[in-house]
Amino acid sequence: MVPLGHYRDETGQSCFRVFAPDAAQLDLLLDGSDHPLPMEKHANGYWTLRLPPLAEGHRYRYRVNGTPYPDPASRAQPEGVHGPSAVAYPPSVDRSGWAGIAIDDAILYELHLGTFTPEGSLAAATDKLPHLKDLGITVIELLPIAAFPGQRNWGYDGTYQFALQSSYGSYGDLKTFIETAHSLGMAVILDVVYNHFGPEGNYSAAFAPYTKAADTPWGDAINFDRGHSEGIRAFYLANTRYWLQEIGFDGFRMDAVSLIFDDSPRHILREITDLAREIGQAEQRQVLMIAEHLRNETQVTAADGLGYHSQWNDDLNHALFAYLTGEQGRHYSSFGSFADIVKALRDSFVLDGTRWHKFYNRPYGTDGRGTAATEHLVHSQNHDQVGNRLHGDRMIASYGADKALLAATAVLASPYVPMLFMGEEYGETAPFLFFEDFGDAHLVEAVRQGRKGEFAFGGAEPRDAHDPSAFLDSKLDWSRLAGAEGQRILHYYRQLLALKRSGELGPRDKARCRIQADEVNRLLLIETDSLQTWLNFADRAQPLPGDARGRLILSSQPLASPATLPPFAAALYRR
Repeated sequence: MVPLGHYRDETGQSCFRVFAPDAAQLDLLLDGSDHPLPMEKHANGYWTLRLPPLAEGHRYRYRVNGTPYPDPASRAQPEGVHGPSAVAYPPSVDRSGWAGIAIDDAILYELHLGTFTPEGSLAAATDKLPHLKDLGITVIELLPIAAFPGQRNWGYDGTYQFALQSSYGSYGDLKTFIETAHSLGMAVILDVVYNHFGPEGNYSAAFAPYTKAADTPWGDAINFDRGHSEGIRAFYLANTRYWLQEIGFDGFRMDAVSLIFDDSPRHILREITDLAREIGQAEQRQVLMIAEHLRNETQVTAADGLGYHSQWNDDLNHALFAYLTGEQGRHYSSFGSFADIVKALRDSFVLDGTRWHKFYNRPYGTDGRGTAATEHLVHSQNHDQVGNRLHGDRMIASYGADKALLAATAVLASPYVPMLFMGEEYGETAPFLFFEDFGDAHLVEAVRQGRKGEFAFGGAEPRDAHDPSAFLDSKLDWSRLAGAEGQRILHYYRQLLALKRSGELGPRDKARCRIQADEVNRLLLIETDSLQTWLNFADRAQPLPGDARGRLILSSQPLASPATLPPFAAALYRR
C-alpha cells in the first residue's frame, strides 16, 4: 500500500506522493522557496519528490498544469479548506496492553465534538470521559472529524479525509482523548465519510477522477470502479490504515455505505473491512467495523458479504417513535403500530422484504431472523433521527420524559447492540439542529432553499443553518445534569446500563430474550433467565399479572404499586 501526501521515509527524508495520472506537469510549491520544485511522474500515475526533512507546520501546495491546489491527502489545513496544506507529524496512540472492545460488549455513545461541550474541543471532551465511564459506556463514536469548511459543521461535508478539523484541536489532543478513553476501558471509533466529498473546498478533480455521476442526495459518488479508480481505491484504503493504524482509532462507523457504488470483482467495502481485520489481528486488538446501510440487507454483515460486525438498524427507532408520537412523515410512514415494535424486537427487521416501504414506494429489506443480535445496532436517538427534523427536537422535549424513557428501555432490553446519543442519559432537551459554516454565498443560499423545500408544509420555516445560533443552540446544556430531573434520569440510565453489561438485561442472544406481547392492552414483556422487563405502551395505567412478577428493582417512573404500571412506563423485576 503506497503512502500518500507528505510523509517521512525510512531515512527521515520528507517525501511527497500524489496520484494525478493525466497531469502533464506537477510541481511542489513550498513556502519559502523561490522556485517550484518539479515532481517525478511514474508509470502508475503517481508523482513523487524527496527533500531534506521539513519542519512541522511548513506550508505547501501542488501546482497541477500551472494551477496551485492543496494536497488531497493533506494531514493539516490550518488556514481552512482553501488554504495551503501543512506538514504534520501526527503522533500514534499508545496501544500497549489495549485489547479493544468486542462487539458483544459494545455500548455506544455518539457525540459531536463541536456541541458536546461549551468549548467544542477534544480537550474539553476529554474532561467528560469519566462521566461516560461512570455511565457504563464502552465505545465512543465520534462524528466525522475530517477537515470541513469553516468552524462548524456536522462533519459530513469534509473535503480532506486525512486532516483533523483544526477547530477541534491538535493531533496531540486527539491522542490524549483516545488514550484517556482507553485508560477508562472505553474504545473510540470514528465516523468516516467514504461516499462523497463536501461541496466546498474539494479540489480532487484537478488530480484524478475521484468522483462519478450518481443518484445520491449530495450529487456525485466516489469513483471506485471506473477509469483510474485503482488510485482512488488506494487513497481510501490508505485513509483506512491512517486512522486505524497510524493514529490508532478502534474502528469505524461508515456513513451511508449503500451509496458507495462498486462493480469491481472485489467490493471496496469488503477490502476495507478485510484491512481493518488485518490491522486488528496484527496488533492483537478488536477493531470494530459498523456500517450505516439502512436498506435492511443481511449481506452487509454476512461472512461472505461485506463483512461488517454490525449495521445501523433504524426499524426499532422508527417503530417506537411512530407509535409513541403518532408522527407519520417521511420514514415513519411505514411504521406506527404496536405490532411493529414487537416485530422489530423479535425479527430484527420490520421491513423484511415482505413489507412495502411507503416513502420509497417499493418492497424493502431482507429477512433478518437468521442474523445474530450483534449484527444490529439500535437506538432511540441519534444525530440523524434528531437533526433531520424541522426543529431538531428530541422526543423528550416534544413528547415528554415518560415516552422517551420507555423507548430507551425497549432499546436497552433488546438483544441488539445499543447506542445512546449525547445528552440523552440526563434528559437533554436542547435541539440538535442542522448547521454549517460555508464560505460560498451561493452554497449558503442553496442550503437555505433546500431546507425550506424539504420542510415546505404547514407553513413550517426551518432554522437558518448558516446562522451561528443554530450551532450554539445545539450545544448540550450540562447544567441540566445537576438538577433533580437530570439526576433521576441519569440514575435510571446507569442502572439500565449496568444490567445490560452484566447480561441480565438484553443479553446479545435473541434466544435468551423471550418476548410476549399483549396487543389488546399494549403490554410488552421482555424476559431473560433472571429479569423481566415490562413495558406499558398504553395511555392508561395497567395491572401486571401477579403470578409472573418478581421483585421490583427499577422503574422509569415512580410506581404507586409494584403491581401496576403507569401510562408509558417501564419496570424491571428480578425473578
